Amino acid sequence: MEEVMKEAYRILKPEKYIAWLIGDQAKKKKFVPVGFKIYSILEKCFKPVDIICVTRHNQTSNTSIWHERARKYNFYLRGFKYLIIMQRANK
Repeated sequence: MEEVMKEAYRILKPEKYIAWLIGDQAKKKKFVPVGFKIYSILEKCFKPVDIICVTRHNQTSNTSIWHERARKYNFYLRGFKYLIIMQRANK
């Protein structure tokens, strides 16, 4: 992930913004706060602007197929994700 963020920093013009939508996951049935980990990596290259909790209303994820996918691919159906907004500093 750090390499992806470094590349994003390289191609993003000074004072422009990047937004990252991320949810948390389960790894071996344990909670992994991916959003906070991504934030700490982004903070190395970008200036924090905001973190928005995006809630999902009228979602279709409350069905058996989504529950199966969540177990298979280790993500939570929590009803929200983090939208992390950062700005590239002017150098």
